[in-house]
Amino acid sequence: MGLAEWSFSVKSRTVRRSSGAYLAELERNQHLAPAELAALESRRAASIARFAAAATPYYGRLFAEHGIDVGRLEEPSEWQRIPITDRAQVKQHEAELRPAGSERFAREALTGGSTGEPLRTAHDARVPALALAWRMYSWWGVQPWENLARLGRWGFGRWETVRNRIQWWPTAQVYLDAALIDAESMRAFHRTIVRTRPALIEGYVGAVVEFSNFLASEGLTIPTPTAVATSAAPLPPPTRRLIEAALGAPVYDEYRGSEALWMAGECRRQDGLHIFSDARRIEVLDSQGRPLPPGEVGDIVVTDLTNRVFPIIRYRMGDRGSLMDGVCGCGVTLPRMAQPEGRTTDIVRLPSGKALNHRMMAMFAAHPEAVRLFQVHQRADYSIAVRVVIGDSHDAKRHIEDAVAKLRRRVAGEVPVIVEYVDALPYTGAKTKYVISDVTNP
Repeated sequence: MGLAEWSFSVKSRTVRRSSGAYLAELERNQHLAPAELAALESRRAASIARFAAAATPYYGRLFAEHGIDVGRLEEPSEWQRIPITDRAQVKQHEAELRPAGSERFAREALTGGSTGEPLRTAHDARVPALALAWRMYSWWGVQPWENLARLGRWGFGRWETVRNRIQWWPTAQVYLDAALIDAESMRAFHRTIVRTRPALIEGYVGAVVEFSNFLASEGLTIPTPTAVATSAAPLPPPTRRLIEAALGAPVYDEYRGSEALWMAGECRRQDGLHIFSDARRIEVLDSQGRPLPPGEVGDIVVTDLTNRVFPIIRYRMGDRGSLMDGVCGCGVTLPRMAQPEGRTTDIVRLPSGKALNHRMMAMFAAHPEAVRLFQVHQRADYSIAVRVVIGDSHDAKRHIEDAVAKLRRRVAGEVPVIVEYVDALPYTGAKTKYVISDVTNP
C-alpha cells in the first residue's frame, strides 16, 4: 500500500469517516438486484418528498393545492401527480425552499446555467456527495487517492488552494480554470500534468477539447492517464475521438449539474450512463408530463434523494434524454440512460487566440435576481453583445452593468462588449441558446 492509499484509508476511518461509510454503502448498492434498487429509490423519493412537504412552505403549499397524498408516494400514480418544478419556480420561491434551521448545513451553490438563467440553490453539507464520484471513478479503474487534473470552473483563491492541497495531501489535485484559457495557462497546465501524472483528467467538454487541440498544435504529449471524463455539454463520437487521440485514454461521459451534482456516468462499456438511482431519481417525461418508455426522448426531470437543506423534487433540468432498458453487462446493476441531448456550450474566442469558457455561465450568479434570462452573442467581427431580460430587483441594472464591466476587463479591451436590454430571447427547441457565436473556429 502506497502513501496516498494509506492516507486515504486513514482519513476514511477518521476525519472523512462519513465519506468512507457512504462509499461502502454505494458500492453495495450498485450490485443490488434491479427490483431492490427500484424499491430503494422509491422509498427514498417518497421520504424526501414527505420531508419537503412538511419542512418547506413551497412544497407544503404545492402538495396541498394539488391534493397530494404523502402516505401513498411510493405508488407511481401518486408520485406522478406531484407537479413539475422548473428553474423559474425555484428562482422565484428560493426562500420558501429552505427548511427552517437548515442554514448551518447549507453549502451555497451558484450557477448561471447553460440556458442563461442564473440560479441560487444549496447542497446539504452533511451528505458526502464526492463518494458518488469515487464510485463512478472506480468503474474506469481510477481510485480516489490517485492524482487528478481538472479543467473547469474550479478557480481557487490563494487560501483555498493551500487548504485544498493540505486536505488532499499526498494526493495532488491540479486545476486549469476554464474561465479564460490561453496558450500560457495551458502550457503551465501541461507542465503540471507532466509533473503530477494524474490518473484522471476531468473537465467541461469545451475546455477539454480546447486543451486537446492545444496539445496537438504544439506537438506536446502527456503521461497517459487511466481515464478522461467530460461533462457540461454533449459528447458526440467525433469529439470523443478527438479527445482520446490527444490525451491517449478512453473518454467517459458524466451527467451532473449544479442543482443536484453527480447524477449519472458511463462505465467502461460506454453503453449508456448508469443512473445513481440510490441518490437521484431521474424521470423522462413527454410535453404533458407523462412518463416515457425506454428509448423515447423527452424532458429530464430529477429528484435529489439526499438534499434536506434545499429539496429538489421533480425538477426539470432543461435537458432532453431517454432511459435505457435492460441491465448493463459490466456487472453494475444501476439503471441506465442514453447520453443527454441538451445544452451545448460554445467557446467565445478573442483575436489574440485566447478563449473564454464557462465562467460566462455564472457571470450573474452573485445576483441572480438581477436578470431573468441572458444570452451572449459573439459576432463575426469578434465583438460581444450580452442580451439581458432584466430582473425585478431595484438595483438590477447596476448589478448587470458591473457584471458586464468584469467581462470587459477579462477581454482586456481586445473586443467591444456591449449590453442590450431586451424584453425576450429567442427559443430553439423550447430552450434559450446561451451562447451564439458567428466566429469561425480556427
